[in-house]
Amino acid sequence: MRFYIITFLLSYIQSSLFLALFHNFLLTPDLTLVYLLLNLAHEERLNLKKPIYAGLLLDILQDSLGLQLSGKLFFALALSIVRLRVEFTGRLSLIVAYIPLSLLQKLLMFILFRIKYYTDVNILLLIGSLMIEVLFLTLMAKWLIKEGNE
Repeated sequence: MRFYIITFLLSYIQSSLFLALFHNFLLTPDLTLVYLLLNLAHEERLNLKKPIYAGLLLDILQDSLGLQLSGKLFFALALSIVRLRVEFTGRLSLIVAYIPLSLLQKLLMFILFRIKYYTDVNILLLIGSLMIEVLFLTLMAKWLIKEGNE
């Protein structure tokens, strides 16, 4: 139940605050993706309920035509493939796995959006967005690892 409440709060912050700052939902920092990584990284089996919930919630809040849902499902499936080879033991391994998976997810969403609509890509916004996501991942991993050790 905690996952769903925190995901709702992060989705609301992402859709209201970051979307207003970045003006492009394809380049906004994806806090729910970071939280999804932290929850899916240590699960035994692939559970698609969490990415579907996070994607649908963001689609409703951002009116993004199912793009968020497809991006979150792609991320969860790609993460399950990575987990076959990599064991996530600490924050560094989470960050190293997150950066390429996040960029692949953003690329998929951009390609799907570009099929029907035109949008420009600002590399500086993409780098800034990724830096905010990595900072959030570092802080959340530190908090969750500390909470798990107590």
